Amino acid sequence: MARYFFDSGDRDIVLKDEVGVECDGIESARREAIQGLIDLTRDALEDLDGQQLFIEIRDEHGEKLARLSLSLDTRLDGQ
Repeated sequence: MARYFFDSGDRDIVLKDEVGVECDGIESARREAIQGLIDLTRDALEDLDGQQLFIEIRDEHGEKLARLSLSLDTRLDGQ
């Protein structure tokens, strides 16, 4: 199994993962990242238009493999 690192943040802050998680491969790492993004959303997403959250997956050599992101954009009908 390989170790993958999951850096997270928003437009202003990036938190580097220094510990990582062992996964069976990139698909397993992607599932970990999705769960991490769900948790990050629960903890950090405010009711502000344009807010963006992300998780980037890095391998053991520091190479970026994927980026998952979520943004909040509210549109009110009739306004």
